[in-house]
Amino acid sequence: MEIGKKEVDRGMKEYKKSKQNAKRIIFLVKQKKQKECASDLNDPDQQNDIFRRAKQMVNERQDISGQTV
Repeated sequence: MEIGKKEVDRGMKEYKKSKQNAKRIIFLVKQKKQKECASDLNDPDQQNDIFRRAKQMVNERQDISGQTV
């Protein structure tokens, strides 16, 4: 049984639409998290947390030999 061109086009459109929606959701979540981090910088009690987060990010990006990935 052969798939028609219209069915392939419809499937591709659905795929592209789903991909676009996923990218939009990821963008919105990242934006929300960045705003939370930025608001933490204005709070004197949490200003030192930014340094802990930065150190944690550096440690997460190292492989076993200590090389930064």
